Amino acid sequence: MSQEKSWLGKILASILGLFASKWPEFVAKLFTKIPDEVKEKVSLAVKIVQNIKAFIDSPAADLITSVIPGNVDDNIKIWLRKVLPVILEKYHLDGGSALSPEESHSIATNITQELTGLSFGQSALTTEVVYQSMKESPI
Repeated sequence: MSQEKSWLGKILASILGLFASKWPEFVAKLFTKIPDEVKEKVSLAVKIVQNIKAFIDSPAADLITSVIPGNVDDNIKIWLRKVLPVILEKYHLDGGSALSPEESHSIATNITQELTGLSFGQSALTTEVVYQSMKESPI
């Protein structure tokens, strides 16, 4: 026996379906509005999380060296050295477990929030927009 959606359910499903189909356009338009300095910091957060994931999957010896991409400001390195052990402990990343997509996004959002001063919600959306844009064409 199947349940038919109410008129409200049909409207919500239609709206959500439209939003889902327009997501790539929404992300592309939003990405153009993000200031370059914020894009740079969020890209760094996404790269750090990607490197944490790579570190977890590999026998890398030096976490800090493998996590920080390129030449990054010394203040960020100091902050990461202080915060990364807390992040790794929070997500129980003691050398054998893999990060879920939700954990990856949460870590990148927290790093973005710290680097940019944005609210958690703004950091979450900005991180997602930059991540989606990086998938399309790496920054």
